Amino acid sequence: MVGSCKEPNNLKKYIPVNKNTADRIMNRILLLLAVMISLCSKSQPIIQYDYMETFSTGYATAGWWTPALTAGWFTNASVTPTQSAVLYGSGSGTSAAEQDWYSLPNITGLDAAKQYQLKFRLASYTFSAATATTRGVDVADIVDIQTSINGGATFVSQLRITGNTNAQWTYASTGNIFHTANGTFTNSAAPAGDVYQAPAGITTTAPSTIMLNLQTGITQIAIDIFCRSNSAGEEWWIDNIELLDVTPTPLPVELTYFNGINVDGVNVLKWQTASEHNSSHFVLHRSQSGDFSNADMITLTPAAGNSTVLIDYVETDKTYESGINYYLLVQHDVDGHYTEYGPVAIDNSTKQRKVVKVINLRGQEVSYDQFTSTGIYIEVYDDGTMKRVWK
Repeated sequence: MVGSCKEPNNLKKYIPVNKNTADRIMNRILLLLAVMISLCSKSQPIIQYDYMETFSTGYATAGWWTPALTAGWFTNASVTPTQSAVLYGSGSGTSAAEQDWYSLPNITGLDAAKQYQLKFRLASYTFSAATATTRGVDVADIVDIQTSINGGATFVSQLRITGNTNAQWTYASTGNIFHTANGTFTNSAAPAGDVYQAPAGITTTAPSTIMLNLQTGITQIAIDIFCRSNSAGEEWWIDNIELLDVTPTPLPVELTYFNGINVDGVNVLKWQTASEHNSSHFVLHRSQSGDFSNADMITLTPAAGNSTVLIDYVETDKTYESGINYYLLVQHDVDGHYTEYGPVAIDNSTKQRKVVKVINLRGQEVSYDQFTSTGIYIEVYDDGTMKRVWK
């Protein structure tokens, strides 16, 4: 960074940019325990993380590659309290000096059979020059995600986010980017290429959550997030960087449907599985109120265990009561876990039809004790409906 650039007074710096990594670590370590506890509730395993205030062991040396007067950590905005990594511009649009790499050190020991994802939060604020006519990022202002799978020897751009006509957005923006790295870079707009352009001006739909699925088959990864801005009020804000294991895990049971119907006075419950993994059994529960806390258990059906083909299950219930009956299907795994499906409702309150007369095919009314030969007859019911029967 050129020596004439000065830090704006309205940016609240949490860690002075000219301090070394050890200073940064001391400020961030205080919240480490709390963050580690919170990670236990996340559904996807976190391999490494850099929350700016706290960090994992592998990312202890993460930070700006060449700390300059316009790159550091600031407290004006953040996803998790209290700081973000920030690069801001201070020129007039002609300088390319306001640029830096937020470097995430090489992580080894990855499983080539797994899928990994880089995820972080991105915003474009204007704290450094809130009234400047140049505030907000433009097309020339970029965030470029670069990866290396050879220990940092060479890096390849995988995804680029650009500004657009003074674009500004906060961490609360609803936009997100989901992109898959392929080891190459096509400098054209998505979905044809690897460049995503933010909406112009002040927006609430710009990309705030960035998710990049990394190359498959990798055993190590180093990542640089290159940021560039070149005018006053142009800022890139980064927070909550995570390296995730997003390898799909097979569901214990993939259910295609669960339904029920009354057939000839019997409630028939049917369900189908497309696949099963360590599935033990199914239990059907019945309730007339829809509350299954004390519901009756109707059937227990052994499951296939492990399967990758369609399997149909059928159970019946003849002991239901008049009214609406609700059925809940509970699938149990061999390890004791279970998943609930439904409920489905069967209306058993319909009045049973009564036969009021029987007529033969000549239109003559007959009674059952007058049948002289087998054949087709027509039953007439008290609700006006008719049904052909074989007697």
